[in-house]
Amino acid sequence: MMKVYVCVVVVLAMVQLMVEPSQAFTCSDVDKSLVQCMPYLVGSAPQPVTACCDGVKQIKGMATTTDEKRQACGCVKDAANKYQNIKEDAASGLPTKCGVPLSYPISKNIDCNTIN
Repeated sequence: MMKVYVCVVVVLAMVQLMVEPSQAFTCSDVDKSLVQCMPYLVGSAPQPVTACCDGVKQIKGMATTTDEKRQACGCVKDAANKYQNIKEDAASGLPTKCGVPLSYPISKNIDCNTIN
C-alpha cells in the first residue's frame, strides 16, 4: 500500500510541474550571461570573447518553449535598453558572430510577443 501512495504522490508532483512549471530563469540570469559581451557590444572589442559566446549559448539553452523564448527576448531587450552606448548592429549580429542562432534578434526594438 505504501508503494501505491508513493507512486500517486510522485505522479501528482509531476502533473503539478507540467501544469504550472516554475520559472526556469530570471532576467538577472540573462544579464549575467551577457555581461562578458559588453566590450564587443559597445565597440571596444572587435570580436566577442569566448565567455560572451558561452553566455549566448546559455541563454539559448534556458529558453526552449515559446513562452521561455519570449521571456528571454524580453530580458535581452531590457538589457539592451539599459545601456545607451550599445551598438545595434553589434547586438543584432552577436548570435551569428558566436555561431549560436537564436529565434529572435538581440534588439532594443523587437516585439517579443511575435516570437515562436
